[in-house]
Amino acid sequence: MKSLLALLPYLKKYKVRLLWGFVFVTMANAASSFIPRVVGTAIDALGTPGFTMSTVFYYSLGVIGLTILSGVSMYMTRQTIIVTSRLVEYDLKNDFVEAIERQTATFFSNNSTGSLMALSTNDIASVREFLGPAIMYSANTIASFLFVLTLMLMVSPMLTLYALLPLPIIALTTYFVGQKVHLMYKIVQEQYSNLTTTAQESFSGAKVIRAYSRSDYESDVFAQESKKYVRQRLRLASWQSSTMPLMIILIGFAQIITLWYGGGLVIKGEATLGTLTQFFIYIAQLIWPIAAVGWVTNLIQRGAASMERLTNVIHQKVDIQSLENATKTIQLGKIEFENVSLQYSPAMPKVLSNVTLTIPAGSSLGIVGAVGSGKSSFISLIPRLYDVTTGEIRIDGVPLKQYDVEALREQIGVVQQEPFLFSSTIADNIGMGGVGQYDLPTVQLASQQAQLHNDVLRFPEQYDTILGERGITLSGGQRQRTAIARALIRNPKILIFDDSLSAVDTQTEEQILKMLEEVKKERTTIIISHRISAVKLTDTIVVLDKGVIVEHGTHEELLELNGMYATMYTQQLLEEELDTY
Repeated sequence: MKSLLALLPYLKKYKVRLLWGFVFVTMANAASSFIPRVVGTAIDALGTPGFTMSTVFYYSLGVIGLTILSGVSMYMTRQTIIVTSRLVEYDLKNDFVEAIERQTATFFSNNSTGSLMALSTNDIASVREFLGPAIMYSANTIASFLFVLTLMLMVSPMLTLYALLPLPIIALTTYFVGQKVHLMYKIVQEQYSNLTTTAQESFSGAKVIRAYSRSDYESDVFAQESKKYVRQRLRLASWQSSTMPLMIILIGFAQIITLWYGGGLVIKGEATLGTLTQFFIYIAQLIWPIAAVGWVTNLIQRGAASMERLTNVIHQKVDIQSLENATKTIQLGKIEFENVSLQYSPAMPKVLSNVTLTIPAGSSLGIVGAVGSGKSSFISLIPRLYDVTTGEIRIDGVPLKQYDVEALREQIGVVQQEPFLFSSTIADNIGMGGVGQYDLPTVQLASQQAQLHNDVLRFPEQYDTILGERGITLSGGQRQRTAIARALIRNPKILIFDDSLSAVDTQTEEQILKMLEEVKKERTTIIISHRISAVKLTDTIVVLDKGVIVEHGTHEELLELNGMYATMYTQQLLEEELDTY
């Protein structure tokens, strides 16, 4: 139950609506509890002098009136408590998404997409079931017990005592089953996360799976995960389904005890037939509230398990945060690395070691190196996707940690090596890179700078063309140029290209690089590429090897060193010559 305490702030927000819900549930149970009293009185009145059809009518009218009042009140209970659960669900989903968006890259490295999707769908739904049905039926059970028990004690305390003898057994059974359900539901949710992750990866990698003829293998993997999920679900269901039969059996014992003891009282003349009838109706009224105890316990245990998982994400500590009164504006764009090292975790080796480098404002820097040399890690430090392990990074002389994180990222344009495009229009995908609203002329200008405009004009819908999932409508080169336009539209002070020209042909690359010569004049530009042709025109080039800068200079200076850079350049020239034959 401790994990459910995190819901108190949400419930306080709608406390007035909840209070009205409790008022209505009290009215519903008060009305229904008096129905057996009216029926019992009517039965005792049968055959007495003065009992007429008019008397039957008035008793019937009383039963009908109480039934209508109970039904209307229960309807209003649903309109308050159940609606509140939907409102809290809405708030919880928003808080969950906001918590996800605040997280750093490390969080997404440790949490799969499938796991997060399971939390946002299955777990939030389980919490809503606690907030709605569980709270409503808990209130209904408590109110029903209070009214029914009070009226039963008023009629016959001893008969009440005998009728409720199975109650302690019901409580113990509910507690035992609830513990099992709580444990098994956590296991089920974890397996559901695994299943969702497997499905998500299969859908995302459908082309690769078909290309390598791995469809049967992936189907078998998914089938095995599904079987595990089904087995665990069935185990959970077997415990959950045992609750209701146990409740009904115990209620049956209560009815037998009532018939045995109450029937004896009637025979002895110590109780009337109307009194015994009342008790049978009261016990019948208690069947659902008592049975609901088991069902509600299942909902509470499931909600508690889900809320614990959600709370771990919502209250997840964000490693990278802005300081109070943080700097918000990059004035020039001068970047300084001073003895910077980066290590993703203590158990892993350093990906950058004692990097010291100055990138003057308005200059361009090219970064080359083998796969795994630390190029992408280097540029991920500038927008603070990760924080340095040791050393310091400064922009315009201000330590990076003193900048407001959101403001910093708004002034940096990053073109990823594998650009992600959304299932929206081309204009939307480019425009989302801007700060605030965008207009079509601005989108077209950025598209022209990225050498994408002519390609877009060939589509029937042009900039209103809807892209498929992850931009599947476009070719690889068009996707990367769309990402470049998205970075350019925000007119950033610092522009970073993370090997983003790898999927374009040589002619398009030359056009983009020619365009960049104009763009680079107004901002600090960093270009990572495995192609020497993409970086040779930059003001300075560094060569990274195993996280260390091994060479540093202009294109001509690095060729004269006859080192790693010169070797890479020679190999690429040879490859180009071979391609011409």
